Amino acid sequence: MARMKRLQISLEPELDEQLGQVARQEGISKAEVVRRSLRESIELPPRLVDDPIYQLFGTGTGRGRKSGETIDDILYGPVSNRGSDRDDD
Repeated sequence: MARMKRLQISLEPELDEQLGQVARQEGISKAEVVRRSLRESIELPPRLVDDPIYQLFGTGTGRGRKSGETIDDILYGPVSNRGSDRDDD
C-alpha cells in the first residue's frame, strides 16, 4: 500500500451517512471513497506539451501571419482589395 498522510475532516451528519452508504455498497472504507472522489475531482489535465494535437503546431509550411494581419485579411485579402470584384448596381 502506498504511504498515506493522515487527514482529519469534518462532515455534516447527512453527508457522513451518505459516505457510509457508498462505502458499504462498494465494499470499501469511507477513506477509500473519499480518496477516489478526490482523485476524480482534482485530477490535473495532461500537460499541453504532451497533447498530440499541440505537437502539430509549428510543423506546417504556411506563410504565417504578418504583424497586424487578421484572419479576414488571410481569407479575403487586404481591406483595400475587398469588394473590388463587385458590380455596382
